[in-house]
Amino acid sequence: MMIRKSCVDGLFYEANPILLREEIEDMFSHVGGEDSRGDVVAGIVPHAGYVYSGKTACYTFKEIMKGKLPDTFIVLGPNHTGRGTMIDVCDFEKWETPLGLVNVDREFIGELLNIDSNVYIDNNAHVREHSIEVEVPLIQYICEGHDFKIVPIVVSQQIPSLCESLAKSLDTVVRKLNRKCVILASTDLTHYEDEETANFLDNKVIDSVNSMDMKRLVKDIIEYDITMCGYGPVITATTYCKLQNANSPKVLNHTTSGEASGDYDSVVGYMSAIIK
Repeated sequence: MMIRKSCVDGLFYEANPILLREEIEDMFSHVGGEDSRGDVVAGIVPHAGYVYSGKTACYTFKEIMKGKLPDTFIVLGPNHTGRGTMIDVCDFEKWETPLGLVNVDREFIGELLNIDSNVYIDNNAHVREHSIEVEVPLIQYICEGHDFKIVPIVVSQQIPSLCESLAKSLDTVVRKLNRKCVILASTDLTHYEDEETANFLDNKVIDSVNSMDMKRLVKDIIEYDITMCGYGPVITATTYCKLQNANSPKVLNHTTSGEASGDYDSVVGYMSAIIK
């Protein structure tokens, strides 16, 4: 059996399962909930170490918990390692975290490979990549006692047309397999600017997410040189939601690493959002 071993446990989150569960429970305890109805179709979540961005991520996961939990989580992350091709799935059967093993939805991946020529199997894109891994223990936590699978996708070439094509392919597979799915777009926002600058730039991203205007997002990223690392996953998730007639976005929380580090001269921005 091919298992994708965790690579950032002990770095981005606790390696001990008891301590990890306590860490996640503590993060959730500090997160309020929205008074809203309807199932989450897509979420946007950060992927830094839990001490920095975990609480922000929990805003999205708490909203997912309120609805009917999905059969499959499609987790889209950017590529930080430089390994891989354009858009990469994996042929691991399971992913391992300190909280246990998670099944990969290989049937879904097979269907996706059949219809999208931009998607490849490349385990090398996944083995050292943290942007998807850090979401998996949070999925395990909210789905305790619920049977689910994941589809991990590393988006290396964040070309808008490729991302839009991927969204259409995901929509096609979801409809064909009649899966209840949630897409998670994993991204951090502005990197290594002072707090004031980061907030200014991040607010431009927030406005685009709240209006589901991905052309505006791309325009602002280029015009203001916004160092958001996972805009491709966000474009994919938002386009998918439009195809699914999910048109109710909401940014739930925004913060920066300065809150945890006390260093406001060089921060990274984090956002949680949902589309219902």
